[in-house]
Amino acid sequence: MKDFGIYWKNKREEVERVELPFQKIETINLPRSNIGTLAQFRDKTENNEWKNRLIWGDNKYVMASLLTEFRGKIKLIYADPPFFTGTNMNITLAVGDEGAVKEPSAIEEIAYRNMWKEGPSSFFQYMYDRFVLMKDLLSDDGSIWVRFDYHYSHYIKAILDEIFGYENFRNELIVNRTRKNVMASRTQIVFPTATDSLFFYAKSETTLLNQTKIRKSEERKGYWRHMDDSAGQGSAKMFFGRSIEPPPGKHWKFSQENIDKMIREGKLRLNPKTGRPEYWVEPTDEYLLDTNWTDIPGYSFSTGYPTENAEQLLERVILSASNPGDLVADFFAGSGTTAAVAEKLGRRWIVADIGRFSIHTIRKRLLDIPNCKPFEVLNLGKYERKYWMDQNLGSVYRNYIDFILQLYKAKPVYDYKNIHGIISGKAVHVGPIDYPVTKGEVEECLKEAKGNGFSSLDVLGWDFEMEFNDKILKELKETYDFDLSLRIIPNEVMDKRAVDAGDVDFFEHAFLDVSLSVNDRKVRVKLNNFIIPNPESIPEELRDKMLKWSDFIDYWSVDWNYREDTFHNEWQEFRTRQKKNLQLQSIEHTYDEPGIYKIVVKVIDVFGNDTTTVKEVRIE
Repeated sequence: MKDFGIYWKNKREEVERVELPFQKIETINLPRSNIGTLAQFRDKTENNEWKNRLIWGDNKYVMASLLTEFRGKIKLIYADPPFFTGTNMNITLAVGDEGAVKEPSAIEEIAYRNMWKEGPSSFFQYMYDRFVLMKDLLSDDGSIWVRFDYHYSHYIKAILDEIFGYENFRNELIVNRTRKNVMASRTQIVFPTATDSLFFYAKSETTLLNQTKIRKSEERKGYWRHMDDSAGQGSAKMFFGRSIEPPPGKHWKFSQENIDKMIREGKLRLNPKTGRPEYWVEPTDEYLLDTNWTDIPGYSFSTGYPTENAEQLLERVILSASNPGDLVADFFAGSGTTAAVAEKLGRRWIVADIGRFSIHTIRKRLLDIPNCKPFEVLNLGKYERKYWMDQNLGSVYRNYIDFILQLYKAKPVYDYKNIHGIISGKAVHVGPIDYPVTKGEVEECLKEAKGNGFSSLDVLGWDFEMEFNDKILKELKETYDFDLSLRIIPNEVMDKRAVDAGDVDFFEHAFLDVSLSVNDRKVRVKLNNFIIPNPESIPEELRDKMLKWSDFIDYWSVDWNYREDTFHNEWQEFRTRQKKNLQLQSIEHTYDEPGIYKIVVKVIDVFGNDTTTVKEVRIE
């Protein structure tokens, strides 16, 4: 029986550990260089070479799925979870080339959600489940560092005490928040909040903690210090041929051997006035790190992502609690500071986040680090979706279809084979949960819709087959003389907080027009157009800011030799806060051998959605 714990409504102490297979959606072998040039793909990598991991998905499922391989193997976990402040955090995204968009040249999207409709009890359960899984993943000499603010930090510490044991609590460190320009007020009832808490817990008594020293801006001068203030009664020691007793209840700081050595070195004396032994404290510009970390920033603003942790903060944590080559993790990855600092300090890393803007921000941030080691982008994909359906909607497939229709604000219908709903007189088809929508599937829907008097069809899908391009869409529209729209089912449908808040947008599936220029065995890719078939589907406030099709593109990359497996990011181009213009032509890639190659081009738009297209090239 536990000595103590924190309790809330409907508390569950048993945490489900559902293992789902990861799907590798992208492998990145080389970053963009730090001088603005674009890096060529390294053709050969060792099959057994470790690759760091960037994972998109609910961290509860992600951590449970990592247990088979990484239980007890992660040296350090950093966590900066949502603070349960009751408001969502938005990311401001710059759009378009510098000077080429109408003002204001940015859009706001939700970066992460900080609302729990059921109140504190649901938030506590959310955190409890995740801390239990983090403990499972930590090595015996590992540690967890949890950042939280004043709203619920006292409850969070109690939960951590319950899971990790109060005896494994090591420190509460004080870190800076962003200082706000708060004006004095006669009605002020609280002081402005200037700091957060950073809780440091060990997995066991063997947990690693490196001695960390930090530099002062000014050197402290040397001085003589008395050595008889250590608590606990001690015996007399010899000083310059005299036996001297320590004061009552005290003992001498050093052993006789060290006292003799310090006398020989001139680093010990008897005070000329009091006769008390004193030792020399050397001048220094360093001091041992303590729990006051307000000498460094707690937040940063390099990516535009909200609540971006400062690299100085993560550098201090990682240097204190890990060594080069150790495995570091962050399952609330946000802007990716943990991954970026771990990469720079030579640690291996695994980071995860549920937000598509987070994954995209981290990918770009890592690609801008010189000599960034290879990493993979993974998700739980169709397996997470299927598990989510089984847990939340039951095993009846029609429940899933009706739920998606409800979010799309369509009325369910049950009299057809392929038509599942109606919205504003248009037929609606919901694609399968576990595989991409195909051209054949769309054709079957068109036939049924046309045969039943409809003139428009919306097809909702998690994915669409890669070969499904704008030309095929146009051909289907013309063949059937039908209005057809393909829309993406967003991952937000699986996030109850997004569903409760109505933050679920079904963006139209875009298409990419690219061309290849071939010169002997050298090939370049050029973006010709990014096609959104129905511009009216774009939010009106964004439509007014775009002047050309490329303004919708934030990032694009190329796999020069796609083998129907994982997309290998072998070249990339993207916008940053410093570099807002986007190059629309790739570098020249040289093939070593003749053959027929598939080239896949991936675009990520300003909404964080992926669009891909495939081209075939024959090399003689």
